[in-house]
Amino acid sequence: MKRAFGFIARVLGFEKLSKYESDYLHDANIRSCSYMSFIVVLIELWMLIRQTQTKIIPKYQAGEPLFDLLVRYTSKYWLFMLIGTGLMMFCLFYKRGRRLSKRQFIALVAIGSACMLYTAVLGLETFTATSEAITPVMAGIMNVMLVSVYVFLFVIGAAIVMYALFDRLKNKKIVLLEHVAIIAFTLVCLAFGIFVSYSDFWGGKEIICFLTMVLYVGCLLIYRPYVTILILGLSFLGFHRVLLTYQGGLSFQQQEVVISGVTRHFISGDSVNYVTFFISLTTICFAMYHGRLNEARNSKALEKSAKEDPLTGLYNYGYFSELAEESIRHFAGDIQQNVFLFFDVHNFKAFNDQRGFEAGDKFLIAIAKYISEVFSDSLCGRQADDHFVVLTRKEGLEQKLDKLNELVHGYDDEILLGINCGAYHLNSSDEDPRISIDRARYAAQLIKNRFQTIYSEYDKTMSEAYHKRLYIINNIDNAVKNGWIVPFYQPVVWSETEELCGCEALARWMDPVYGQLYPNEFIPVLEEYRLIHKLDSCIYESAFRDIRQALDAGRPVVPVSLNFSRLDFELMDAVAVLDNLAAKYNISKDLVHVEVTESALMDNYTKLDEALDRIKALGYSLWLDDFGSGYSSLNVLKDYQFDVVKIDMRFLSNLENSEKSRTLIDCIVQMANRINMSTLTEGVETRAHADFLRQIGCDRLQGYLFSRPLSKEAFYERIDKGELIVSDKRH
Repeated sequence: MKRAFGFIARVLGFEKLSKYESDYLHDANIRSCSYMSFIVVLIELWMLIRQTQTKIIPKYQAGEPLFDLLVRYTSKYWLFMLIGTGLMMFCLFYKRGRRLSKRQFIALVAIGSACMLYTAVLGLETFTATSEAITPVMAGIMNVMLVSVYVFLFVIGAAIVMYALFDRLKNKKIVLLEHVAIIAFTLVCLAFGIFVSYSDFWGGKEIICFLTMVLYVGCLLIYRPYVTILILGLSFLGFHRVLLTYQGGLSFQQQEVVISGVTRHFISGDSVNYVTFFISLTTICFAMYHGRLNEARNSKALEKSAKEDPLTGLYNYGYFSELAEESIRHFAGDIQQNVFLFFDVHNFKAFNDQRGFEAGDKFLIAIAKYISEVFSDSLCGRQADDHFVVLTRKEGLEQKLDKLNELVHGYDDEILLGINCGAYHLNSSDEDPRISIDRARYAAQLIKNRFQTIYSEYDKTMSEAYHKRLYIINNIDNAVKNGWIVPFYQPVVWSETEELCGCEALARWMDPVYGQLYPNEFIPVLEEYRLIHKLDSCIYESAFRDIRQALDAGRPVVPVSLNFSRLDFELMDAVAVLDNLAAKYNISKDLVHVEVTESALMDNYTKLDEALDRIKALGYSLWLDDFGSGYSSLNVLKDYQFDVVKIDMRFLSNLENSEKSRTLIDCIVQMANRINMSTLTEGVETRAHADFLRQIGCDRLQGYLFSRPLSKEAFYERIDKGELIVSDKRH
């Protein structure tokens, strides 16, 4: 039973609608009202032209006063022309969330005032009088309808003027006034339909005007079904009753009127037609209401997916940026009191690894809730992963950040969690939100993994670094194309003879704007934005080309070590690139060494494993770079077949005063020798370093003691001068 009542309630429109659904239906009625009012204006314009040609001009030429003729034959048409124009302007200027412009405000006040003033014409109207053909009841009904039209005109005008005043002067939208204007227009249409059709019916004509008006009202202005029943029911019942003679109490009978000697009356068959038409129109209105309601719900779902982050319910990054851009334009004089915040979560990866991705999603939902609560008066969104963005005011920012960090920190008792926040303070109302957020993000990255520091502001120093960063990202393709990226070669020598046995190709960016850029300036940026493969491909090709040129010139050549990052294997087929270049320049494989950093091998990555196997199978020498630079795992040496292990330069730090460092290096060299791997130590800067490494059996040395990285020209110049002696020994 309860389910049945619920179904009936939904059909009749008694269910509670969300604000979005109500607004959607209301906005649809505003649009429909604009169509109706436009049609009314066209019809009345045509009628004015017709009345002028057929009635006013002939009678005026016959000597009748023009003003009397205008009032008698055109006042009602001017009335509806004014109603249609007023509603059409109101509907065209209506836009949810937008304030009226000055011109729109003036236009609405003018047309609304004109509607109210026009009601004074009612005193000049010729009211229907009783005659042989028109009974007192008929005359009374027609006059009541005429007065009603004028009253509703005044209501429409007053609603439009008040709406415009509140919108423009108070910046408030009074929704009630919107409904009043539309409902008054509905009642005008129905009253006019009854007025015209009632007089036409007894004149022997059809009641097309009444049927047209109820069709307009029923099919264009879609109300709740129970409201539709009320409006259409009262209209049909009322019109049906006024066509009958009232006898007292609830008694009605067929009304008879003698017109030109002919008796006219309302027959019972017409009642059946009215009921049939009423039921049909009501059914259509019900279907249209529920169809429009489904449209509203589908639109809401689509709009939600376009605006909201599906996991957290915050604004997604795209829509957040749109709202932020609009907000910035309206900040006006206090623009500098607003700030973009970028949030990153400390230790989120560890939380995901230990708790699982489902728990990670719940954690992100909780963080979104914390941010919404702490910054309840601000614009909040999620950029991606554990990154959130907020546009807020400066006041109380420190207290809010402390509270947010406390909430995040307390989420899990076992895993250390927290936030780091980068901030960018706005300077002007024309700033791009995406650039502002990226600057805040840059500030946040500078304190990543510093658990005691949760806040960093973007400043002038960061600005310079940030702009250089953007320049690198935007110009990597130009740098490759225009030859700004070139290899510098750092010599590698045998420890026993200190003769040249190879070199390492290191990238340098010779930029026309910034001058020479060093690897620590551009490599981390290119890795972060997954563009490093473009740089490395360029260096590989340049190195192969330089070897080919040296061979063609009859110069002595040494093997060149090329650095491969883990991203190279992800972003391109690095092995194919290497082997294609060797074939293109006809370079022997023993002249190329492939260096892979130890950190790239720490995680299990099948694709990389397969690539390293292919490199070995093709005959290239495989070197392990930066051994000991991080948390070294002996499994790396166990699982992969490296030819050379490069010992990180940090082992040489304070070597003279650290017995532990000397012991560790000695152990690494001995271990490598026992598993048939050669050794190379980087960062050799003093004679003491070189002597110690030679004594313990390290095979190769590289460092400033022998040479800094050199351009191709300087490298061969030192060879030509005998400062670097090329060894005959290759392995």
